[in-house]
Amino acid sequence: MVELILEMAVEVSSYFFTPKKRLEKNIRLLKSDQWFAELEDDFRYNHLIWNNRKVTRYLGLSNNVEKLIKDDNEKAKFKKLLTYEHVKFITSP
Repeated sequence: MVELILEMAVEVSSYFFTPKKRLEKNIRLLKSDQWFAELEDDFRYNHLIWNNRKVTRYLGLSNNVEKLIKDDNEKAKFKKLLTYEHVKFITSP
């Protein structure tokens, strides 16, 4: 029970505060996969990967990164998130 509470506390704190070092480590790990390296090299998505709050929160969690590495459905969801945030960014006044 205590373990569950601690795990939830880490998740909640990670949601609001993504340490830069962890984000850098997770992005370095993901860049070893071709699909992510291409996204990160694309100027439209590079800014979002490093600066968008929703994207950095997502990439700051190690369990999300593990899912991205293993699960094609999770990759598709992440790409949709990037596309959604990109459209929102370019259409905002």
